[in-house]
Amino acid sequence: SLRPHQFATAIATIATIATMVLDKPTRSLPPGSSFERTVGFLAASVFSVAYVAAPIHVFCALGCTVRYPTWWGAWMMNIPILVSLMVPCRVVERLANPIFTSWPMQQIPKYFHYEEYHETTDSEFRSSSKNFIVGAHPHGVFSFCGVCAAVMTHGARDGFGAALAEEAPTAAASVVKIFPILKDVLAVFGLIDASSSTLSKRLSKPRGTFVLYIGGMIELFYSSPKEEVVFLKERKGFIKLALRSGADVVPVYMFGNTTVLSVLAWGPLASLSRSLGMSVTFFWGRFGLPMPNPVHMTYVRGRPLGMPHIENPSAEDVEKWHAVYCQKLTELFDNYKGRNPDYKHKKLIIK
Repeated sequence: SLRPHQFATAIATIATIATMVLDKPTRSLPPGSSFERTVGFLAASVFSVAYVAAPIHVFCALGCTVRYPTWWGAWMMNIPILVSLMVPCRVVERLANPIFTSWPMQQIPKYFHYEEYHETTDSEFRSSSKNFIVGAHPHGVFSFCGVCAAVMTHGARDGFGAALAEEAPTAAASVVKIFPILKDVLAVFGLIDASSSTLSKRLSKPRGTFVLYIGGMIELFYSSPKEEVVFLKERKGFIKLALRSGADVVPVYMFGNTTVLSVLAWGPLASLSRSLGMSVTFFWGRFGLPMPNPVHMTYVRGRPLGMPHIENPSAEDVEKWHAVYCQKLTELFDNYKGRNPDYKHKKLIIK
């Protein structure tokens, strides 16, 4: 269990950070012109369209190759797949900064009327000697709020810039890292495997911070216009990982991830998605296509929990700090939901 001074520190930390509610956004952009928003819409659509187009292309190419092995067209369809498999993700990661700072990408936050509230700044992350697990919620079909955050930190003077993929990569399912074409589109975020062994190894080194979507894609099947659902009650491995490694945990809530696209929430699809490690369902947005709706996006980052280093944490240690995390995430949601017009009357449900 927690030692008395550790528990007292945790309570004091909660009391302090509970009162830290920002009145103004840390980062935002002036309203863009109609042309800028249109460009932002098209640039953002690349990510969600790739989510649909990549699997369709791969399966069609393989099917045509099996059915018509001597047809030159079938082999031409396989060229993008072969090129993708041959190009390491590191190559795309090195292109992340020029991609995110390009003019079309810089218009994406304008399309979403995007704002950020940082109770913990990028500078604090980069200057700290500790590692952090940045717990991101909710997952959604695709994290367009995460895209906006990447665009903003690349372009800000006090942001991560070109070091984002190296210093704060995003943990993802193994299948996303190897799936042809899709892996190349998403590699700009600096993907790492979300397995426990990989994350533990990263936290053992300096500059081992990473972003983890704790609830996973299963969350996208449960949110509704009246409530937000995050899967967190049984997700405690990240807390144990942080305690063992001496890392701290920072909660992040991304308002807009569940409203930007509509999804077919059919029971068996949720089970299939969990089994495959990626979302398998029908989704749509603007014009009935897999393109994002022009909803408001609000990124809110809380304070570190102030977790201790316990090499062999007990079940009680994990439970206590998991409860602290759930409380802080709920506070973060309630304190900032009024900043986004689509969330003012929503409540957060932790399952």
